[in-house]
Amino acid sequence: MRYLSILFILLTFSVSAQELNCHIQINSSKIQQSDRTLFEQMQRAAYEFFANNVFTEHKMKIQERIEFNIGIILHEEMGSNEYRGEIQVTYARPIFGSGYNSPVIDIRDENVIFRFSIGDVIEFNLNSSTGSLASLLTYYAYLILSIDYDTFAPLGGQGFLKIASRVVENAQSDPSPGWRSFENNGKNRAAIIEELMNDMYEPYRMCLYEYHRLGLDYMHEQPEQGRTAIIEALEKLRPIYQRRRDSYLLALFIRAKSDEIVQIFSEGSPDEKRRAYNIMNAIDPANQDKYKKIMSQGR
Repeated sequence: MRYLSILFILLTFSVSAQELNCHIQINSSKIQQSDRTLFEQMQRAAYEFFANNVFTEHKMKIQERIEFNIGIILHEEMGSNEYRGEIQVTYARPIFGSGYNSPVIDIRDENVIFRFSIGDVIEFNLNSSTGSLASLLTYYAYLILSIDYDTFAPLGGQGFLKIASRVVENAQSDPSPGWRSFENNGKNRAAIIEELMNDMYEPYRMCLYEYHRLGLDYMHEQPEQGRTAIIEALEKLRPIYQRRRDSYLLALFIRAKSDEIVQIFSEGSPDEKRRAYNIMNAIDPANQDKYKKIMSQGR
C-alpha cells in the first residue's frame, strides 16, 4: 500500500507530440487526502494534452523533437477542486556534434492557481481561454517553441512568440496570478512575452542565436571560433542590463547559463577569459565570485 501511495503522489509521464517530447511530473505529496484518483487523472489529462494536439505545421523526425520538462508541484487545495502550486519548466538544446544538451530555459513559476475535477479534459484552443491549466500548458509549449527556434535562426521563433502572446491575451480574464505583467514585481508569464516582443530585447534574441548556432554548435570542431562567437553574443546583453537592470529575461538567461559560461571559458585563452569575465561581471555583478572561477580555472 505504501508503494501504491508513492506511485500516485509522484507521477511522471513522457509524451511526444509531433514536435514536442514533454516529460511531465505532478507532485501532490503536500495534499492531504487518501483518494489519489484526481491527481492520477490530472496527470493523464496533461499527458493527453500534449499527445493529442499538434502545435506547429512542421514535420519533425523523432530525433528532432524538442525535449523539455514540466513539473507541477501542488501545495494546497483551496476548495472546490481549486489548487495552488508552482510549475518548473526546463529545456536544454542539443548541441551539434556532441552528446551535450545546453540549458536554455529554467523557469520556476511560483504562484500557479488552477481548477481540476475528476473527468476534466484539458482543451487546446488558441482562440479563447479554456481554463487556467490549459492556458499554462499552451503558454509553455509555445514559449519553448519560440525560444528553441530562436536558437537555430535569427528571430526564428517569431511566429510561435505571437501565438504565446495570444495565449497571454486570452488569459487576461483569468483571475489567477501570472497573466498580467505588473504582478510579482514583473517576474511572470506575461512579462516574459512582453519583453520578448519588445524591440529593445531583440539583441537578447539574437544572442540566443549567436550563442548556440554560431558558438556552441562549432565548439566540437573549432573551439576558439565558438568561444569568440559566444563572447560576441554575450556582448549583446550589456545594453539590456544598462537600460533595464531588473529585466526578467536577463535574469532567466543568467540562471540557465551562468554555470555553463564559467565552464566554457575556464578553458579559454587569457584574452577570452578576460572578455567573458568582464561581460558577466557587468551584467550579473551579484555573482562576481562565481565568475572569478573563469580567471582561476583551466589553462
